[in-house]
Amino acid sequence: MNRTETQLPGLNLTLTAHRDNGPGYLMATLTAEETAKARARQPLQVALVIDRSGSMSGEKLDITKAAVAQFIRSLQPEDRVAVIAYDDHVDLIAGLSAPSEALARKVEALTDRGSTNLYGGWLMGAKIVGRGGRVILLSDGQANVGPFTDAHSLSQHAARSYEHYGVTTTTIGVGRDYDEGLMAGMARAGGGAHYFAHTAPSITDAFSQEHYSAGSVVLGRVTLRVNRTTLQLGHFWSGETKKRVLPLENLDHLEVTVRYSNQETNERLTFEVSPPTTYGYSEEVKLEFLLQRAAEAEAEMLQVQDPRSAKAMKEQLRLIVIKLLAHPSSDEPAVASIINRLKASIERLANLEANYEETEAMIHRKRSMQSSHNLMERAKSFSSFEEEQELLRTEAMRSAPAAAPVGPLSVDPVAFALASSGQWVAWQAIPVSLNGDELTVALEDPRRGFVIAEIEKATAKTVRAVFAGTSAQEIIELLGRA
Repeated sequence: MNRTETQLPGLNLTLTAHRDNGPGYLMATLTAEETAKARARQPLQVALVIDRSGSMSGEKLDITKAAVAQFIRSLQPEDRVAVIAYDDHVDLIAGLSAPSEALARKVEALTDRGSTNLYGGWLMGAKIVGRGGRVILLSDGQANVGPFTDAHSLSQHAARSYEHYGVTTTTIGVGRDYDEGLMAGMARAGGGAHYFAHTAPSITDAFSQEHYSAGSVVLGRVTLRVNRTTLQLGHFWSGETKKRVLPLENLDHLEVTVRYSNQETNERLTFEVSPPTTYGYSEEVKLEFLLQRAAEAEAEMLQVQDPRSAKAMKEQLRLIVIKLLAHPSSDEPAVASIINRLKASIERLANLEANYEETEAMIHRKRSMQSSHNLMERAKSFSSFEEEQELLRTEAMRSAPAAAPVGPLSVDPVAFALASSGQWVAWQAIPVSLNGDELTVALEDPRRGFVIAEIEKATAKTVRAVFAGTSAQEIIELLGRA
């Protein structure tokens, strides 16, 4: 038996053992229970930590302030939010308190100054939100003030805060100059998401998606321990699936333990599960191993510092792509889109090998760190590059079936009457159904947290957002016929 399936409270875990003329592998497939209805929303505890150093001056800081203010205004009265601004010093703009218009206006009044005490800002945020809270850390530069300024130390602190206190760290890197290793590393170690916002408007998009993410967690701090190896899998949304593959010499005396927190009850659950007893053959395991290797290779792009390193990383990624192209699933849309993005990464590396420019190398490193995150967290993928967004939305839809298309779209007239036609068009949302206090709406991307919050406030309903499976323009045309 090379495959076991265990149904746990709120989580399904499938273990598959694979061997094919070489080392053995164990793949864990974890899927959070899919909820047909919007669950009772748990109050949020969020610290918004804003870089106000001199490099943020101008449009970047203006857009950031507007996005943070919008985040605050989109919260519910029962939520709690803190705001910290940092430069050389760390300023507590507001402790953990109910969201208010006054606080939003305080954020809008911030001005730039000084250097970047990133650790100090993050630490204050982590201490304020406390156990189970979330820190959203934004920076456009390098940590150059404070007791810790290097990526390794800061990632260790984020990991300790997450593992021991359940504090999640999400990072938003703005522009071209931030330390991609530091920001992506803190997010990975801190159980959160990483956003590379290379354009000013994408800062708003990142905050909007993070708003959705913070309110959509059903399982938190999921870990899988296989003998002495512990895998951190972060948080799960309803219906979300994650897969992890690890090498395994043999299946003798195999011990597998899964731990996670139920977001509604805050109960920490631990289960020992039955592992496979024999190896078998699995094309799925082979595919996931290659995709995981691609994610690891993209994370290693921090090494690209000159033509020679660009060439080495190009060859490493090229070998992975060759193996992916030889896989039977290479023509499937989801796999093909990943292969195309990896090919684009190879092309950028080839250009850097031929004509190395540090500015272009910086952008490549940042895109690669975002790509690495997207490959490991497909439902939570993000890109500020327009040519990637549609493909990533499709992958996100497949990784979180609770937000799958609802079939042929039609406007429910009763739900439509909850707001004006102009509002539905502005939201680019189709009111699909109304069942008591639950309103189902179809969006081009249901991870648009700000839009969902606006609809909930305007309609006084709990919103369940699903993928429309169609473009924003087609949504607007359908609304026009309603």
